[in-house]
Amino acid sequence: MSKESNQEHEAVEAASRVNEEGTGQRNMKEALISRRKLLATLGIGGAAALTAGIWKGAGATTAFAKDSSVTESVYGQSKKEQAKQLLALLDQHLCLAVKLEELRAEEEPDPLTMYYVTNEGQEGFFYYDPSDSTTADNTGTVLVSSNGKRFKRIYEDTLVASWFGTKADGVTNDTQALQAALNAASGSKLFIPKQRAGYYLTGQLFIPSQIAIELDPGTIIQAVDTLSRVAPAYERLIRIKSVKDVYINGNGATLRMNKAAYTSGEQAHIFDISGSENVVVENINANDSGGDGFYVGYFESTILFSKNIVLRNCRANNNWRQGLSVISVDGLLVENCRFTNTKGTAPQSGVDIEPNSQLDLLKNIRFIGCVAEGNTGRGFLVTLLKPTALSESIDIVFDRCKTKGNSYGYSMNYGGDGAKAAPGEIKLIDCIAEGEQYAGFSDLSFSADGVKRSYIRCRAVNCNTVNQPDDPYSFGSSFILTTVPQQTRTAIGNAVYIDCESVDLRTSPLMKRGFTLRKNKTEIIRNVQYFNCSTRGGGQSLYSIDPVSEDIYAENSPVGVHSFVASGAISLDLIGSQITNAGASGEISLTLPAAKGSVAYTFFVEAPYRLNLVTPSGSTILTPLGGRTSIGTDAAGSSISLLGRADGKWAITGIVGDWLL
Repeated sequence: MSKESNQEHEAVEAASRVNEEGTGQRNMKEALISRRKLLATLGIGGAAALTAGIWKGAGATTAFAKDSSVTESVYGQSKKEQAKQLLALLDQHLCLAVKLEELRAEEEPDPLTMYYVTNEGQEGFFYYDPSDSTTADNTGTVLVSSNGKRFKRIYEDTLVASWFGTKADGVTNDTQALQAALNAASGSKLFIPKQRAGYYLTGQLFIPSQIAIELDPGTIIQAVDTLSRVAPAYERLIRIKSVKDVYINGNGATLRMNKAAYTSGEQAHIFDISGSENVVVENINANDSGGDGFYVGYFESTILFSKNIVLRNCRANNNWRQGLSVISVDGLLVENCRFTNTKGTAPQSGVDIEPNSQLDLLKNIRFIGCVAEGNTGRGFLVTLLKPTALSESIDIVFDRCKTKGNSYGYSMNYGGDGAKAAPGEIKLIDCIAEGEQYAGFSDLSFSADGVKRSYIRCRAVNCNTVNQPDDPYSFGSSFILTTVPQQTRTAIGNAVYIDCESVDLRTSPLMKRGFTLRKNKTEIIRNVQYFNCSTRGGGQSLYSIDPVSEDIYAENSPVGVHSFVASGAISLDLIGSQITNAGASGEISLTLPAAKGSVAYTFFVEAPYRLNLVTPSGSTILTPLGGRTSIGTDAAGSSISLLGRADGKWAITGIVGDWLL
């Protein structure tokens, strides 16, 4: 007889003796499982099959790719205890197939007997632990009999939500079962299988520390219609509050609400990450909320920011307030995520970065390859009403992001003056705005004293779709820096545009201006620079610059050329340009604007007629012969470059020919 056959024979004999001696409480012959069958079942049973393979390939490659802190904390589980439990299982004399109800009724269990639970979705092996008299019954991993005996599930390192009694039928409220599964999985891993029919229906769920959660592809989890919208006890579907080391892989699963039930208030979010550290959420949909798809801040947490948060390959669609709200965070990576069709209550943006106080942090925030499309408000919005000069430096980067079909594509709003001006920089690199109702890129009431905005290789394509070329907040422009009446500023500016392009390829072009600086009240505009910016299509002007602008600089390659065939005034719109009299049929005079720091022009005489440059009242051109209010020449081939100074005078920075005759 083989070893395995002998072991099976011994198990059967042992069971028979129990029955024959009358010590058993039930007829166990039909429920008996031999050791050989037990070993075979371990390879194919529902729980065993999941624990054998589901997490083996996850590890460091799917959690923090660049920061292994979550992986180390969650996946670094000791195998010694698992091996010990498995050996204990294999040392049992026999195994009985039972229902959960029968196990809870077992009053005198044998420590040498193994129990295999057969309830659908809850299958698995349990053993009696005579040393434990306190652990609570959670249905999934610990069962307590009517007289207090504890039965422990044998599993590798992954728990399954269905073990805890979830129904996932779209009718039963699974809150208690799901929360029990989450609590039990702290320090380990939890698998949530796809619903049997309908979806998981649940109230608010709290995620514990040191947990890895994986959802079956196609899983749907829907909030009950009664989450609290009453302050201060707001409820959200998923709460990641004041915890560390959380990894959630949705595998394309969807978390959602019945949006029709949440048409008031704005706090019923899908994911609320508050005061937490080392959190990764990836490959998941957060849709149809009564608030935000995702929220990152510190709601109800004593820790006033979250830290090291990653959202990767996530989707937020048809949410009530925002796809994503960012309040306070030190380290946020949002990669390849989509924020679409936000509609309900303001700001109704794809993403809104908006701190609540001067103490909130906006540090090391990176959006890479993200999309915001079809939102009623902005695609990507940064609103800085609350930070001040005492706030920590702001550091936000949008890298290779795209917007389409929003009100504005990217809006940088409301940085304050003076003591209310926060330090730092916001960078937009290789970003595209397409088909926006108004401007592709807007700066609204953003003080020149505060955070610098840098636009690098950004492109606006076919924007201004509502065709309102004189709208005060977009002015028919692809890129605009201006104010809104309710947020007045002493000065706006501190922005740089490098290699940016305004494109209008429509058969009937709607774009009027590429780059605009516009005053709406009493503010001045200062410290704005343009390097190699351009327009393409539509007959749009390159610049539209308000005369109040100061410290404005433009440098273009190739340099733009503008011809005057008759006398006229030179506007700031022509900064950085070459201005000629080509086509003139006689002498002309060009009146310079008031000299401003950094404003530069170059003038060429191409037609053989005198070209005069005249200063406005109170201004002069500095020459070796003293200040002049007018200079000129008729010698073809002559040129002169002028640079405005802060004292209101024009300096000659280059000259060919005699302009002083």
